[in-house]
Order: sequence, then C-alpha cells, then structure tokens
Amino acid sequence: MHLRSFEYFRAVAIVLIVIGHTYDISGWQIDSFGDRVLANLISGGTSLFVFISGFLFHHVFYPKFVYRKFLEKKFKNVYIPYLILSVLPIALVLIIKEPYPEFYFGPGDSFYDRIIRPIILLYWYGGALVYWYIPFIMAMFIISPVFIFFIKLNTRYKIYLVIFLSLISIFMHRPVNNWSIIQSVVYFSPVYMLGILCSMERDYIYKKFKGKDLHLLGCVVVLALAQAVLFDACGNFQKNPTEFNWIDISFIQKQILCLYFMVFLHKYEHIDSKILKTLAASSFAIYFLHGWVIYFIFAVRSYYKPLYGLHLVPILSFFVILASYVIAKRVKKAFPEKSRMIIGW
Repeated sequence: MHLRSFEYFRAVAIVLIVIGHTYDISGWQIDSFGDRVLANLISGGTSLFVFISGFLFHHVFYPKFVYRKFLEKKFKNVYIPYLILSVLPIALVLIIKEPYPEFYFGPGDSFYDRIIRPIILLYWYGGALVYWYIPFIMAMFIISPVFIFFIKLNTRYKIYLVIFLSLISIFMHRPVNNWSIIQSVVYFSPVYMLGILCSMERDYIYKKFKGKDLHLLGCVVVLALAQAVLFDACGNFQKNPTEFNWIDISFIQKQILCLYFMVFLHKYEHIDSKILKTLAASSFAIYFLHGWVIYFIFAVRSYYKPLYGLHLVPILSFFVILASYVIAKRVKKAFPEKSRMIIGW
C-alpha cells in the first residue's frame, strides 16, 4: 500500500535538513531566547530521515525481505553515489587541509599521512561535506537482521526496547563531529525502531491521535522552550559517549515531532501535491548536492555579509534546495540510466 503522506514526510525532512545547514551562510547568530527556541525546533532533522527509513524498512522491504538483495540494492543506490560524489570534496580537503586536519591527517609528511590516511578516514566517516549520514545508514542496513528480530517481538517488548534504548540515547548524545559510526548507530537505533513500530501500528496510531496532532506539536514546542531555558546549546548535543552532559532534550522532541508529522500529514493522504512529490523524489539527490551549493555560497559570503541575519535563512534555504534540484535534474537528464547511481535519483 502506497502512503502518499510519507512521500510528503520525506519532503519535509529534506527541507528541515537543508535549513539546519544554512545557519552559517546566513550569518544567523543564535543569541536570544527566541533564537534558541526556533533553532531547537528546526535543528536535528536527521531524526526525521531515520524515522522514515525505519518506517519504510517495515512497510516496503520487510514483506519480501532478502538480506543479500536488500544490501545489494542499498549499496548500488546509496553507497555508490556516496563514493562517486565524495571524490571532489575529498580532493578539496587534501588541498586545503580543512576541516579538522589534526584528525584526518597523520603527524608526518609521508604519502600515507598526507594522502592515504585522510582518504581512508574521510570515506569511512563521511567527513567530506555533510556525508556522515551515508556510512551511518549503511551500518544500519548491515545490521538489518537485528531489526528483523525486533519486528518479530511482542508489541509490548518492542515498546519497552524503544524506551530503554531511548534512555541510553538521551544520556549518550550524538558523537562529536559525527565521527563515531557505532555511537551514531546506538543513538539513532531507537528512532529507527520507532519508525518500524509506527509502521506496524499505524492504524492504531492514526485512530488514537486523530484530531490530536496539535497536542503533539504542543509537546514539541514545550520541549524546545525547556531546552532554551536550561541550555545555551541548540539542537542535538554532541559528546563522547562516556561523558555526562545532562539529557538530550532534542532527542525526545524529535521523536514526538516524527509522530506529529506522521499524524498531521496523514490528513492529506488524498491531496496530490506536485511540489511535495517532486521534493520527496529528489530528496536524496538534494541531500548529496546541497553541501556543494552551500560551499559555493560560503565562498562568496563577503559580498552579502552586511545583510547577515535570521531573515536570510529561509531565502538561502530556498535557493540551496532549488539549485540542488536544478543540478540533479540536469544530471538526471544527461544520464537517464545512470543518474540513480551518480546522485541517488
């Protein structure tokens, strides 16, 4: 059964992800209480992508799941575009030696320290542009048997497991600079599992929360306010897993936000939105390409620096999405049979 609402959900998710990456090029200084609340609401869009991925894992792949075929398809449609599109940004990193040269480059001047080591680490961690999500989600796909086991559990045990793992996540937080794939897998697994659980119980959820989507949104806003009161930092926190830095309120907020969008967008299942369908279809290509567009905007930021501010966030976000889509469309037209392997669309 095709769920149009989850197409629209993918469109919303990619828009939030792009917005979250335009803070620097917009020159938005998140100083005031209101700024922090807004940033808490729109940051952390990755959780939406993970939730959708978990939902679709059960809804689309599980009924005819064959582990080898599943991995082969994901390798072809997800990992190969990552390998191809990382070539130029990795080459750029090798030239300018940014970001984090002390992490990616070795201590010496050998060919290994200057070339081989950074290439291996950049591909392993997805350190070029904002590609860390690809090694992480491929790791999630590799451990798919774990999620198959989760699907077969009693519903009560599934709920307990999601709660237990969520408690671990809110104390562990996301990894510093997204360098630890294992920490990312542990952190996002309950979000992925929640997506699976919501797919399995979607009829119950739609019935239970019918007309109550504003209640869910209210909880999201309250949590964003609470985080702004308690912490100066916005969005998801990052730290080493063994350190203690209070709880990741944003993790809880984004879980509820996922439920909100699931219930809210279900009301528009019968609406045919060409814009949202186009955004959803091209979302992976936009993800792969938007980092380049942001990089080039950042390179010319001196020309519009006097205009810096929050007001530039929606303007530049729209431009980044549009430019990424236009580039993706050109690639798709030039290589109609290979574009999926090149840009994921």
